[in-house]
Amino acid sequence: MNRRTLPAVTALATVTALLLTACGGESSEPDEKSPGAGKSSAEASASPSEKAPSAADQLDRPEMKFPSDFKITFDWQEPSDPDAAAALGDAENYIKAIHYGIIKQDPEDAAYKFYIEPFSQAHTYAKDQIQQYVDGGWSLMGELQNTDAKVVKGDAARTRLVTFCQDESKAFGKDVETGEEVSGNANDPKDLHYSITVLMRESEKTDGYWRAVSIEGEQGAAECV
Repeated sequence: MNRRTLPAVTALATVTALLLTACGGESSEPDEKSPGAGKSSAEASASPSEKAPSAADQLDRPEMKFPSDFKITFDWQEPSDPDAAAALGDAENYIKAIHYGIIKQDPEDAAYKFYIEPFSQAHTYAKDQIQQYVDGGWSLMGELQNTDAKVVKGDAARTRLVTFCQDESKAFGKDVETGEEVSGNANDPKDLHYSITVLMRESEKTDGYWRAVSIEGEQGAAECV
């Protein structure tokens, strides 16, 4: 294959595995406040069929709308475990936010910052990837497909490891000025498939709100080809 995306995951093969060492104490986090947080009496009175909104449900999350020529999909079932489902949902948001920052051409975009622990490896990675696109004058087009998600407990409290496959075969780089597809250098189809692992940690201030701590990946992983 002679044309490919210049994706946010290309640097993952060189990222040091931080998934265990990053599980230490909680990083400083913004003072996120959600309307209605702490109203335990209202939650207790809700019937099982009328589940009260969680604190995370009431967060003012950033809106991400992509242009018509780029699509990012997540094809997986939501886990039955609430914590696993929430961690997976916000890992999805983190990946989406990196690509949204690329589309917006903004290395300081608020969307990805909402889904990372400040000063973490996941923070540095997201910013650096967006910056590389901006410096190169590239954006994205086509479809980036994410499948086969799995969620397991991390070694530290309030952590989950989210692993999934990413297929870049239908996504391509785009020249920002001309809008034309950017030629790449991946000739082996398996190089367009990655196994991605994101370490997520739940906020101590807002139940159900998970943020990325670190990210790593394997290009051409057998389980994803």
